[in-house]
Amino acid sequence: MQRGFVVYVLGGLAAGVGCGLLTPYPGDGNPAEILAGQSGGTNGSPFNTGDPQEPLLDPATDSSVSIISNEDVIIANPGEAFTVDLEFQADNNNVVGGGIQFPGSDEIQWTFIDGLEGENRGRIQFGYVVDANICDQVPPLCHKIETQQFAVARNVTGDVDGDGTADGDFVVSPAEDVTVVLRCSSCDSPSCREIDELAGECQFCNQPPACQQVFDMCFDEGRPKFDTDEAEDFERFFGPDGLAWRSGTVCIPDGDGNTAAEQLCQNALEDALVECMDEDTDTDGDTDGATSGG
Repeated sequence: MQRGFVVYVLGGLAAGVGCGLLTPYPGDGNPAEILAGQSGGTNGSPFNTGDPQEPLLDPATDSSVSIISNEDVIIANPGEAFTVDLEFQADNNNVVGGGIQFPGSDEIQWTFIDGLEGENRGRIQFGYVVDANICDQVPPLCHKIETQQFAVARNVTGDVDGDGTADGDFVVSPAEDVTVVLRCSSCDSPSCREIDELAGECQFCNQPPACQQVFDMCFDEGRPKFDTDEAEDFERFFGPDGLAWRSGTVCIPDGDGNTAAEQLCQNALEDALVECMDEDTDTDGDTDGATSGG
C-alpha cells in the first residue's frame, strides 16, 4: 500500500466532492454584511454580468412589473459566482436589469442587462461573484441568507408609487425572497447536511468491506504499516468514519449500481496485496493473512 495512493485519492476527492472535504475556516463576521460588500466582479462590482450600476437606495416599487425566481435556494461557493435567475413580466416593457438586496443593507445592488428593455416578458440572469477568502471572515457553517431579488425597470410614468412625488429614473418590481447559502463548512456540519440542495453532495455511506480488508492486511497491530503516518492517513480518510464516505460523488451509485467508494477500496486492496502480504504471512493463499491449519 503506497503512501502515494492516499495522496492521489485525496487529490481526486478534493477536486470533485464539493462540500465533502472542505476545511472549516475561522472568523466571526456577519455573512450577509460581508457578502453584500463583495467587489470581485466587473469594475469593482460584485457582478460578472451586464453593466453594473450604482446601488439603488429605497427605490419606488413598480407594481406593473412582476417576477418569479427559478431557484428557491442558491448555493454560494467561495471563489465562484452564484447565479440569480428570474422570470419577469412588464406591462410597460420597461425592465432593464436585475438586482439583489441582502438583509441589513438599505441598498439594492443591480446590473443593467442588454436586450431586456422593450420586452413584455423574459428572463433575467446575472452572476454575483463571491470572494475566494470570504470564509476566513465568518463562522465555519453553511449560512442561510434571506435575500430579496428584483427586476429593475426604467421609470416611464414619473410618480410610480402614487405618493404625489416624482420617483427616480429607475424603479423595482415587488421583491422575490430567495435563500442564498454561503457554504463555509463541510458535510460534517449539520448546517450543511440539513440543506436539501446539498443532500447529494452530503450523502454519507458506509466504509466498503475492501477497505476493512486493507486495514487488516496493512495497518492493524502486528501488520507492516501499523502505527505509521500512513496508518493515520488511512484511518482519517478511509476508516469506518473516514472523510471519504461523506460525499455524494463517492457514495451515490452509478447506473450499474457501483459506487466510487467501492472502486477506491478495491484499488487500495490490490495495492495492499502487493505491499502488505508475503509468503510468511499468507501461507494458505487466501489473502487474509492467516496461516493454514496443521
